[in-house]
Amino acid sequence: MQTQEMKSILDAKLNELASRRLSREDIAIEKTAEDMDEIQRGSDRVLALDSITRMWETSALVTDALKRIEANTYGVCLECDEPISAKRLKALPWAKYCITCQDAKDRENADLR
Repeated sequence: MQTQEMKSILDAKLNELASRRLSREDIAIEKTAEDMDEIQRGSDRVLALDSITRMWETSALVTDALKRIEANTYGVCLECDEPISAKRLKALPWAKYCITCQDAKDRENADLR
């Protein structure tokens, strides 16, 4: 894929993320008379906050990828400086690492837990 095509894909993803806004009602804390209603609202709030976190993290990754395009470093692994495969970039256009380095990072993060 061409860099311009990837830039268009990343721009579209950023716009998609920006358009998915959750309302304050989604995370508001309300007291209700029924315990089960309160438990359900709590669960809904946790899901909404998880969704916000994932959108924020993805938005940051997409923004970083767009910066790498501008710096002409897009498609190069930040860890080993080797090219990231076109297949990986097609599947995950904001990938920062080649699959080998990503696997190592994932194992490292799993060990820290």
